[in-house]
Amino acid sequence: MLISIASAKGSPGASTSAHVLAAVWPRSAVLAELDPAGSDLVYRTRSREGLPLDSDRGVVSLAAAIRRDPAAPLRDHLTLIEGDLPVLVGLSRPDQATAIGAGWSGLATSLQRQGDIIADVGRLSPGAPSLGVALASDMALVTVRPGVENYGHLRERLSWIVAETSRRSERVRLGVLLIAPWKARHEADDLTRLLRGSGLEVPVVGVLALDQSAADSLAGRRARPLGRTLLVRSARTVATALAGAAINGGAA
Repeated sequence: MLISIASAKGSPGASTSAHVLAAVWPRSAVLAELDPAGSDLVYRTRSREGLPLDSDRGVVSLAAAIRRDPAAPLRDHLTLIEGDLPVLVGLSRPDQATAIGAGWSGLATSLQRQGDIIADVGRLSPGAPSLGVALASDMALVTVRPGVENYGHLRERLSWIVAETSRRSERVRLGVLLIAPWKARHEADDLTRLLRGSGLEVPVVGVLALDQSAADSLAGRRARPLGRTLLVRSARTVATALAGAAINGGAA
């Protein structure tokens, strides 16, 4: 199952969301950094052995391998990071996204065959290299934080995606992942009603706690046990629901 985590505008936490969901996924999962803007992990984490991550081993090497052999195994291009999470390390330079070119569609096809993949695809916009990956996913989740302006951008971006895919025989299952202070998690219901009122039957699949301290720890910026944080506890709930929906073939 290929799940893409995207943002509608700015940086509302798509990278952190993808990372924490992959880390707590109830089955073995791979975190794939497919944001054309470049890798975050290469700067903020290290391999299981404590070494810096090699940005040439990941998306770049997999795309090159797929050009030679569409059935190239994913495992040859993964790196185990701290916590034993397998990662497809992203790009080190934005120009590499253009260099991959048509290879983005090959990446999507390859990842669809590789078990559970949680992919950070960055900002979804017309012409974005990773857009094809998001639209070829089993599910594409768009992250958003509370706020009238944020909900407005989300609504417009979802409407655009629905229009873009209206002529396809198979359409990606869309969902929204709300990132909110835990006391404001009830806004998920308000957001669902707002989208429905705009003619968008896109479910809010869950709420991730806006927990900056835990996010900083996940990013390696501070030392703090993560297991009991609101971020991880809320992520476990979302991951369990998504993984179950994948088995049942329905929405979370």
